[in-house]
Amino acid sequence: MRIDLRSPCFLYGCWDLFFSLVYLFIFIFLMPSHEPWTRFLTLFFPGVLLVGGVYLIARGPGARWVGLGLAILYLTLCLLVLASLSYTIGMFRGIYGPLGIGISVISAILMTMTVFLVGVWPVFQLRAFWPVKRSS
Repeated sequence: MRIDLRSPCFLYGCWDLFFSLVYLFIFIFLMPSHEPWTRFLTLFFPGVLLVGGVYLIARGPGARWVGLGLAILYLTLCLLVLASLSYTIGMFRGIYGPLGIGISVISAILMTMTVFLVGVWPVFQLRAFWPVKRSS
């Protein structure tokens, strides 16, 4: 099996592998969750990314569709996190006065970080794996 180092599957597979290891490190060592449901979710999504990245690097059958699915999954996850953070901003700003304003500012900063950490890279991956109709 020969691996093409310049193919989108290899490049985005390496990025997926890198991001999954970073997310797993963060969710296991820096911000561990003690609730079973949140623990499952914080380990499930990086695990899916890890398996998908290895599959992209190995260029399994349908690897481009796996890359497209990973990009859509993480864009959806980014939108869900942004929606929950915007809900937090609205709830705390209206209820708790000055403390709520502080929490709202922190949530707004987290929204910006979420776009950079979870939202930008899947857009490029989506663009790389989007099916293009070739003219002959």
